[in-house]
Amino acid sequence: MAQEALAQLEQTVSVGSISHLPVWAGFTPEQVELGAAELIRQTDAAFAVLESDHEATWEGLMEPLERLEQRLGNVMGVVSHLVGVKYTDELKAAFDAVRPAYVTLANRMSQSQPIYRSMVALRDSPAFADFGASRQRIVTESVKAMERAGVHLEGDAKARYQEIQQRLSELGNDFSSNLVKQEQTARIDVEDAERVAGVPAPILALAAERAVADGVADASAEAGPWYFAVNGPNYVAVIQHASHRGLREEFYRAYRTRGTDPEFDNQPLLVEILELRQEQAQLVGFANYAQFSVAAKMAPSLQAVWDLFAELETAARPAGEREYAQLLQFMSSRDAPEAEDPQPWDIGYWSERLRESEYDYDAERLRQYFQMPKVFDGLFALVEKLYDVRVREVAGEVPVWDESVKFFEVLHENQTIAGFFVDPYARPGEKRGGAWMNTVVNRSRALAPPGQSSALPVALFVMNGRPPAQHQAGLMSLDEVRTLFHEFGHAMQHMFTGIEESGASGLNLVEWDAVELASQFNEFWMDHKPFLKGLTTHVETGEQLDDATIERIVNSRNFMVGNATLRQLQFGKTDMTLHQQYGLPGVAVPGTPFAIEQQIVAETVVTPTLPGESMLPAFTHLFSGGYAAGYYSYKWAEVLAADAFAAFREVGLDNDAGVREVAQRFYDTVLGLGGSLPAAEVYRLFRGRDAQPDALLHAQGLR
Repeated sequence: MAQEALAQLEQTVSVGSISHLPVWAGFTPEQVELGAAELIRQTDAAFAVLESDHEATWEGLMEPLERLEQRLGNVMGVVSHLVGVKYTDELKAAFDAVRPAYVTLANRMSQSQPIYRSMVALRDSPAFADFGASRQRIVTESVKAMERAGVHLEGDAKARYQEIQQRLSELGNDFSSNLVKQEQTARIDVEDAERVAGVPAPILALAAERAVADGVADASAEAGPWYFAVNGPNYVAVIQHASHRGLREEFYRAYRTRGTDPEFDNQPLLVEILELRQEQAQLVGFANYAQFSVAAKMAPSLQAVWDLFAELETAARPAGEREYAQLLQFMSSRDAPEAEDPQPWDIGYWSERLRESEYDYDAERLRQYFQMPKVFDGLFALVEKLYDVRVREVAGEVPVWDESVKFFEVLHENQTIAGFFVDPYARPGEKRGGAWMNTVVNRSRALAPPGQSSALPVALFVMNGRPPAQHQAGLMSLDEVRTLFHEFGHAMQHMFTGIEESGASGLNLVEWDAVELASQFNEFWMDHKPFLKGLTTHVETGEQLDDATIERIVNSRNFMVGNATLRQLQFGKTDMTLHQQYGLPGVAVPGTPFAIEQQIVAETVVTPTLPGESMLPAFTHLFSGGYAAGYYSYKWAEVLAADAFAAFREVGLDNDAGVREVAQRFYDTVLGLGGSLPAAEVYRLFRGRDAQPDALLHAQGLR
C-alpha cells in the first residue's frame, strides 16, 4: 500500500512541453502519510548507496544527488504548499507524521562526510576549471552549505545540531498552523448597523456570508448580522474605512493579538525558536544567528545592514514626523475627537481620509476600475512588450488545488518556455494570509523529457485578495494590484531563467537579500501613468480612469512614505537585534523578545502604538518563513530595484526602442542568470556598477 500511495503522490501530468505538473487532488492525508514515508525510506536507501559508491565527478556525484533531491523535494514541496493553502487538521497531522523523518534525512544528506569530501575533491580537481559558471557555483556553494550545516561536527555536537533542526522544523510549522487555526474560529460579531458605517459593501457581504455559514440563516449584507473573520482583507477594510471608532479598536486589538490565544499561543514557540537558532549558529562557528544568516547573503557584513538602516532612517524620520504632524492637524480641522488622544486604530482611518482630501480619490471606489482579468491582461501585455514573450491561459487541462486557481503558459517565438499557477483570493481558515511565490518545477537538465534539453520551469504565486461577489469579476485595490506585480516579478525570475542546471536556475542560489529585486522592480511600472491607465476599466461602464485621477494616484505614491519606511525599518531592526542578541547560550538576556521589540518601536516609529503590543506572535516571515535575520532584505533589494528602474527612466519610459534594449539586458542578466553568479556580479553586468540608495530616496521624495 505504501508503494501505491507513493505512486499516487508522484503521478504527474504534462501539458504540451510543460511536464511534471502535480496531481494536487491525490495528496490526501492518508496518501501523504503512507506515500511520503515510503519516499523518504527509498531516498534514504538510495543516498546510502550513493555515499558508498560514486565518482567525484559532475556526472558521478552532482547529477545523481540532484535527482534524489528533486524527487524528494517535488513531493514534500506539494505537501507543504497544500498545508498553507488547503489546510485541514488531517493534512497537517499527516505532514507532522512524516516531517521528523524528512528532517532527519535532510540533515543526513547535508552532513554526509563522504559526499562533502567528494565535493571538495571535485572543486579542487583540474576538471573544475572547465566547468561553466553554473556548475562551478553549484559545487562551491554546496560545499559552503554543508559546512554551514555542520558537516564537520562529530558525536554529541552533531546529534544536537540534528535535534535542533528537527525541533525548528516542528516549531515553524506549528507557528504558521496556529495562525490558520485561530482564523478558523476568530470572529468579530456585529449586529448594530451603526457600527459598520463606512465598511465597504463587499466586506459586509462576506461578513454576512460568514454569519450564514455560522448558523444565522437570515443574515444579509444590508441588515446583518455581520460576522467578520479576523484576517488581513477584513482588517485593512475596517481600519481604513469604518467610521465607528469602537469597531476599529476592537478589530485592531483582535488582529494585533493573533498568535496569543491560549489555545494557539505562539509566544513560547518564538522564544524557543530564537534560542535554538542561536545555539545552532554557535555549533557551526558563528557568534550569533545574525552572522550565520548574513554570511550567505549579498550584504557583505552585519555592519553594512545597519549602515543601510541608519541611512534610510536619517532620510525617513524627518518626513515621518512631518507626516504625523500634518495628520494630527488634519484631524483637528475635521473636529475629530481622536485628535486629542490619537490611538493606533485611528491612524489608518484618518490617513485614508487625508489621502482622499489631498488627492481626491476614494481608494475603495477605485476597485471598480481594477477588474482582475483586465489587470492581468495589462500585466501580461507589459511583459510581452518588454521581453518578447506571450502569456496565455490554459483552461481545464491542468489539475489545480482550488477551483479559483488558474494556470498560464509563457511562449517565446511560439515555443512554450514556462508555466505558472495563480491562486488569487483569500480563503479564511484554509489559506494562510499574505502573498508569496513558490516553485513547482525547476528548469532542470536532469528532469528533461524526451526531445527537450531541460524540464521547463513552472511557478505558482498566491495572493489573498478580496473574493469577488457572485457573477462578477474580482475587483482589486491598488495594493492588491501592486501585490500581483510583485509576485509576478518573482515568477518571472523563475520562469525566464536561461540556466539549465537546476541548482542555479531561476531563484536557486540567488542570495536572499537579492531575491526581492525583480519583484520590487516590477512594482515601479505602476508609477508610469499611461501604463497604469491601461489597467483600468469600470466594472459597469467600461470607461477608463480619467487622466486627472491617474495623475493623483501616481502623485500619491509617496503619501506617508516616511512612516511606511520607519515601519519597515522597525521590522528589520527588530529582526536583526533579536538574532544578534537574544537567546545566546551563556549570555545574560537583555530582556524578553517583546521588551526588545518595544524598545525598537519606541526608538523608530513616530505614530502611536499600544503598550505591550507585539507583532512577533504573528510574524510568519521570521518564525515560519525564510526571513530570519533577513527581513532587511526588503529594503536591501528595494535599493537594487529602484536603481534598476532608474536605468529605464534614463532612456525614457516612452522610448520604446530604448526601453526594449534595457529590458533585454535586464532579461539576460537579472532574470536570466539565476544563481549562476553572485548577485552583485549579476547586477554589475546589468547596470555597469553597484547600486546606490540615491535612486530609491529620490523616487520616494526622501532626498
